[in-house]
Amino acid sequence: MAYVDAAYYKDTFEGTIIPDEQLPNKLSRASDQIDSLTYNRIVGIGFDNLTPFQQVKVKKAVCIHADFVEQYGAYIDMPLSGFSAGSISVNFNAQKVNGVTTTQEVLNYLKQTGLTCRRL
Repeated sequence: MAYVDAAYYKDTFEGTIIPDEQLPNKLSRASDQIDSLTYNRIVGIGFDNLTPFQQVKVKKAVCIHADFVEQYGAYIDMPLSGFSAGSISVNFNAQKVNGVTTTQEVLNYLKQTGLTCRRL
């Protein structure tokens, strides 16, 4: 189940990167990966049982992560983190947590919810 629908992505988040026909699938996959980043605490608690503050932060994290995967998906699962040729060097600066590669911005939103702490 996606934590964000197409209307939220387009109207509230004002996202434009993901094509309309791919939105439901991309948002669902991003929500699944957010579950991994939060140790499935959202699944355990239930999204509707989160505070309004937590819900907003999770929704923003889903949208940002979906955009990130749309833009850089081809590079995310590459075995290389960077390469250089002569004086040119390129590095991919992303965070990997629980097997999910994402941006620091997504992690910052999720940290604000208290759902990413490893403690029980």
